Amino acid sequence: MCYRVERGIIVECQNLPNPGLAAPKLVALLVEMGVDTLIVGAIDYDVANVFCHAGVEVIAGAHGSAREVVQAYLTRTLTGVDELCHLDGWEHEDGHDRDLAEA
Repeated sequence: MCYRVERGIIVECQNLPNPGLAAPKLVALLVEMGVDTLIVGAIDYDVANVFCHAGVEVIAGAHGSAREVVQAYLTRTLTGVDELCHLDGWEHEDGHDRDLAEA
């Protein structure tokens, strides 16, 4: 699921089926779509590293429905997860819109 967030509120939700791409191509696709945060249940460390180097924040260990996980992330109540690469500058107060992908 891909969520478009403006001012901390989900304004759009889009189902994005797994395209079955290799990590570098998947990263390129998501970055091109404007995704800057990836929330997953599990991810290979090397794949997470590719996302991190592309400027995508990676959070692993999430469980629950996609909507619940994203809401918890936005309200900073998401627990039991590992921030594999927390990018400096991610603050809701910065006024920037964010796109999130949850797999």
